[in-house]
Amino acid sequence: MKCEIKLGSVTNAQRGSKLLRRYGIKPTVSRIENPAVGDGCGFVIGIDCADCDTAKSLLAQNGIRILGVREL
Repeated sequence: MKCEIKLGSVTNAQRGSKLLRRYGIKPTVSRIENPAVGDGCGFVIGIDCADCDTAKSLLAQNGIRILGVREL
């Protein structure tokens, strides 16, 4: 199962992706087709759900603000 971590900008998505790769998590960066108000630029990092808690913790510890998380 996959989960998506919603971030506010492409910069944060790229920084987050690079950070997660350093810890052995394999992320994908993509854009939400029709971002809602409050979604920022609408970028998400897709990861395996088993890595979701670790990824959220790593992103938060490194100052990358998470706007939301959803399972696919």
